[in-house]
Amino acid sequence: MDKETGFSNIFLAPFQQLLDPAYRMSILYLASSLVVALAAYMVIKLRKGEAETVPLLRWLLPLEVLRHPSAQVDFVFYFVNKILLAAIYASVFVTAPLAQRATLALMNSLFGPPGAGFEPHFGFSILATVLTILVLDFALWFLHYVFHRVPFLWDYHKVHHSAEVMTPITAARMHPVEEVLDSLTAGACVGVTYGVLQYVLGPAAIVIKLFEINIILAIFFFAAFHLRHSHVWIRYPVWLQHILVCPAQHQIHHSIDRKHWDKNMGFIFAFWDWAAGTLYAPKGKEEITYGLGTDEDGGTWHSLRALYFLPFRQSLERLRTRKKTETHHPSEPAE
Repeated sequence: MDKETGFSNIFLAPFQQLLDPAYRMSILYLASSLVVALAAYMVIKLRKGEAETVPLLRWLLPLEVLRHPSAQVDFVFYFVNKILLAAIYASVFVTAPLAQRATLALMNSLFGPPGAGFEPHFGFSILATVLTILVLDFALWFLHYVFHRVPFLWDYHKVHHSAEVMTPITAARMHPVEEVLDSLTAGACVGVTYGVLQYVLGPAAIVIKLFEINIILAIFFFAAFHLRHSHVWIRYPVWLQHILVCPAQHQIHHSIDRKHWDKNMGFIFAFWDWAAGTLYAPKGKEEITYGLGTDEDGGTWHSLRALYFLPFRQSLERLRTRKKTETHHPSEPAE
């Protein structure tokens, strides 16, 4: 690929991700979330009656959300960030295959060459598919947990939580430092897992895919993924909320209410939170205000400059002063 083509791909990355179902921001997954939102609207309409229901378009696209400075900077941040990350990913997105090859080499040196392995079989494919998605999801949950618990890392994760209104594009409101650490760590975990599977199973180590991604991940994106960053309240039965993360649980994760802080950090599966004591399963509709719940709400994070550079300034200040904030809960302001 020549340099001109490479630069073109970098600048086209935000649009390519909207069209490519291998990415969670694909319009395919946005459309599936829209279908679920329409179904939710019809349920509300049936319950409340015609006279009490807000018109559909106003309910789907509330102007107070779209005009909010937090939403407007989200739209700009998405395009700038995807261009920047496309350039970065040229060097870091190879983590999974590198980890896979390194794992195979290590196991060869420790245990000798692998045997013939097994012939491809649907049962082995299900095993490989489920195991790799469990490893990916645990890695993402653990990283999310650490970003909340370690003050230095919270400075960067705070960018995502600083959103004061939620739209599907808010899913991409992540600082590049967090995006790169997530990609490197999760990619390495999945690569190691697949390397072990390949060593043990041989030709049978086949992950079932849809749109070139793990089929379970694709199904998850189809299942109203984008409503988790929206005002549309979709709540699973409480028992199912202990297994799968529903949109309402992630909306609670963004709440300024202290009882909601550091809850529901799972991506696909909720049982990591259940085991760690960080699960919050709502039993009914809850009114939520989004943001950090600190004096930084209300304008601090309404610019590209703040989203990119304020985390660096805050973490450098933390290192310079060695404030007591290091002993406080990361998301709680020091007294």
